Amino acid sequence: MLRLRPRGFRTQIVASTVLLMAFVMIVLTTGTQAVLEWNTHNDVRRVLDERTQAVLEVVRATGKPLDSQSWESIEPLSRVFDANGAPVGGSIQHVAEGDATELAAEALSTGQRQDAVVHGDLNLRAVPFTTRAGERGAVVVSETSEPYERTELEALIAMIVLGLLVVGVAGGIAWRVTRQALEPVEQMAVRAADWSEHDLSHRFDLGTPDNELSKLGETLDHLLDRVAAAIRAEQRLTAELAHELRTPLTTIQGAADLALLRGVADDDAREDLEAISTAARRMTGVIATLLDLARERGASAKSSTPLAAIVEAVRPLVPDHLELIDEASAITVPVAAPASLVVQAVSPIVENAVRYARSTVRFDARLTPDQVHLLISDDGPGLAATVRGKVFEPGTSASDGTGLGLGISRRVARSLGGDVDVAEATDGAAFLVRLPRR
Repeated sequence: MLRLRPRGFRTQIVASTVLLMAFVMIVLTTGTQAVLEWNTHNDVRRVLDERTQAVLEVVRATGKPLDSQSWESIEPLSRVFDANGAPVGGSIQHVAEGDATELAAEALSTGQRQDAVVHGDLNLRAVPFTTRAGERGAVVVSETSEPYERTELEALIAMIVLGLLVVGVAGGIAWRVTRQALEPVEQMAVRAADWSEHDLSHRFDLGTPDNELSKLGETLDHLLDRVAAAIRAEQRLTAELAHELRTPLTTIQGAADLALLRGVADDDAREDLEAISTAARRMTGVIATLLDLARERGASAKSSTPLAAIVEAVRPLVPDHLELIDEASAITVPVAAPASLVVQAVSPIVENAVRYARSTVRFDARLTPDQVHLLISDDGPGLAATVRGKVFEPGTSASDGTGLGLGISRRVARSLGGDVDVAEATDGAAFLVRLPRR
């Protein structure tokens, strides 16, 4: 569906200004035309009234038969008719002769004034009269509204030109003013984003807030303070947890490995020790990943990793009995993130694909203007509907796993400015890893 709403705030202001001025000019133009139309009607009626009055003063004063009078002195564009509706004097536009005769006959028959507009712009008025000698007749006067309509058209064209000029000037002024007003805000937003990625120690320090921009700067400074404090707290907590967990995990893993090296006759006991060792090793990897996220935050802005290197790093996770189809390494645009973190984001997904694949694990990739999309799929049974919606939640697993791998994968990807989602697949399961690109 086409989006008609402007996206930028500046564009919205300019569009609103242009629409408002266009509406105002349309209203003014419509109102001006209505006033001119009303004036035209009144002017034509006034001319017809004056012309009718002048002719009636002449014809009513005569004491002779109408057909014996000389009517050269009456108003131009006027015609006098006798009681039978026959013209006896005066002149009128040739094209209106028949219309004038019919209108005069109607006025004589009704004894009332008759008005008509013929040929589009010619106004006729017929008025019955009685002379001083008692003879009845009718006078027809005319007035064209063409000059008035020409004036209306010229005024309409002028108003349209003026309206376009006003709308254009208003839009230009609005664009210039909003650009000047919002440019500092844009610069502040860019600087704040850069600081949040690289160095949280910077601040705007615009001084005592005395206007909207300085108030915004103060708000952003406070926000950056809170962000820095939250990140420091997360890093400290992660480091403390890692320190507290690594020692017992190392002890557990070491004890299990040592027992296995000594040899265990009981098969069940040996399987339990292997499971303990594997789980401890996996937890150690999770802790290492969390530590890397805390320590290397912001490193993605300076690092880049080719997709081919990522595929090679996770290739050992795919056993020999499975075929690895690599269509991603052909993309030469690198990912804007450290290789170690990208591999940690991708590895759980590859391990998941290996766990359920029947014969193949596939890597595909495509580029968007600001991201690299890495699609990892398998030809296994696919995701169950009960698991699909919560596959990234901790503890969710379709097998005997811990349910932490995919959740860690998504967290790592999001920390790099990307994400991980379940993708649509016709056969098996597929996960889409979105990562920032160079």
